[in-house]
Amino acid sequence: MRRLGLLACGVLLLAAHPAFADDTSKGEVSGGWRYYHATIRSSVALTGASAVNDFSNGWYVDVSGNLSPKFAVVGDIGFTSQRDETTVTSGVVATNEVSDIKLYSFMGGIRVRAPQNARIIPFGQVLVGGERNTSNYTRTTTFNIPNFPIQPSTFTREGDTSGAALALDGGVTVSVGPVGVRAQVGYVRMFGAADVDALRVSIGGVFRF
Repeated sequence: MRRLGLLACGVLLLAAHPAFADDTSKGEVSGGWRYYHATIRSSVALTGASAVNDFSNGWYVDVSGNLSPKFAVVGDIGFTSQRDETTVTSGVVATNEVSDIKLYSFMGGIRVRAPQNARIIPFGQVLVGGERNTSNYTRTTTFNIPNFPIQPSTFTREGDTSGAALALDGGVTVSVGPVGVRAQVGYVRMFGAADVDALRVSIGGVFRF
């Protein structure tokens, strides 16, 4: 809740600033890398309890249209995944566990910009929408007993849930002409049977049009 309050205050401060420079762009397209530090509960957590996961293989794409120099509407889609595999051997028994988790998000909302400097534009945004989480867990137990072959035992569990999502982000866009880079950090809450509470970091390129 503290992170929610800080980000909300930042958005309000950006909106309240009285001055801005000429910004003739109509919008932006951005895409790049996205990282989640997420606490996942319920069915997406393969253990059935809370689990903390670092998702470093994500990406995002967003498109915004400027309503004014300060305000823009934005749509954002994102994806990230994590795959873990471990093998433990104890005597004649070997256990292999593979888990695969995927997170998808589809959101839209309002971005508040502070374009006092056309090249360096801080911003804050509030996004709402939907999310989908899928998980797959496989455990294979192998018995390596000489002269006594036994078929491996395999257990599989799958999960597929969806729900609402909320994101509060703040960041900065640095550009030279129509191209630039963006860095942002934010808080994401995904609601539903699979409950996700996450910090996310996004870094990518920007094209202004």
